[in-house]
Amino acid sequence: MTDMQKIYLSLLQAALWGGDVDRIVVSGEQLNAVIRLAAFQSTGPLVYDQLLKLRDVEIPANVRMQLKQLCVSNMMSQQSMLQKLAKAWNTLEDAGIDPVLLKGFGLAQYYPQPYLRQWGDMDIYVGQENYHKACRVLREVFPEAWHQDEEDEDYKHYNFVFDDTMIETHRVSMTFAHPVDRRYYEHQEAMCLTKNGPKFELDGITLTMPDDTFNVFFVFLHAWHHFGGTGMNMKQICDMAVLLHVKRDVIDKQRLKEMLKKLHLMEVWQLMMYILVQHLGVSKEECPFYTDKCSKRAESLFELILIEGSSYRREKIDDTGASYVKRKLLTFQSRLADSKRVRPFAPKYANHMIVSDFVHGIERTLKGK
Repeated sequence: MTDMQKIYLSLLQAALWGGDVDRIVVSGEQLNAVIRLAAFQSTGPLVYDQLLKLRDVEIPANVRMQLKQLCVSNMMSQQSMLQKLAKAWNTLEDAGIDPVLLKGFGLAQYYPQPYLRQWGDMDIYVGQENYHKACRVLREVFPEAWHQDEEDEDYKHYNFVFDDTMIETHRVSMTFAHPVDRRYYEHQEAMCLTKNGPKFELDGITLTMPDDTFNVFFVFLHAWHHFGGTGMNMKQICDMAVLLHVKRDVIDKQRLKEMLKKLHLMEVWQLMMYILVQHLGVSKEECPFYTDKCSKRAESLFELILIEGSSYRREKIDDTGASYVKRKLLTFQSRLADSKRVRPFAPKYANHMIVSDFVHGIERTLKGK
């Protein structure tokens, strides 16, 4: 790890847990690199706020102003998103639908300064039963938003795209290739993503979140899912850190262990717990099932995350003019590439990916897809 990366992580820890930042020394050359890395990892406002507190670091006036403006812009983005969230939430409830908020604002509340968590899209779970109804009523109240033509049952969410954000209306919160995994996870969804979940108030709106233990698992799962598709960034890792810290006394560890085991994810979970302890300052006691036996693989994964962030893209499949059989073969080869990417870090899970993709391919073929 470079000195610049160590400085970045020190500033990030200070943003999450507080502490004196005056001991952090940043040279002029390192300053620009830290600013770029923070933006690349979707943690800009968190780190910029800490940089502005450093007394012994000379930040040019124009750079200092730019950092302040970026923090303010993030706050303004929050307010714009909140207006759309309130409109969507009220519309769904008026239609007799009980939405559940995933990630985003639900996690931001656990940060010392919620408005400094960088914003992206808004994820609202409505479930399979209410999926089409929810999409219909949201189309009516957001005529200005771009949206898909069809509410495809093969997709996990239906998007409403605005100039500054997006609302993802979730049919399911996550998809699984293996039918056994899928059935188990959907059973967990049915129990944990309901109107009885934890509530919190935000600008006069009462929002419902997932069951606490399920939420911890889901936030981890979401980050890992991104690793395979677009790459995982430090914002997602910070989300895991603050959630585990705040919910340390209410997590049902036995139930969490069952979910990880049933879905073959304990190996991956332990990689993430190692990273949280060793690089973000989370205590071992707050990271269930922590072990340092995976240190070599976890360090390699963390190095890749710092380099890659969310810039990874799967190689696109060109199946233009290909026969049905060849398209199936090309898709399976692509999935094998996904497991190859994972194997150096989580070999057991990579094996499960291959089995799952093979079974999923047969399943879709039998359905004529």
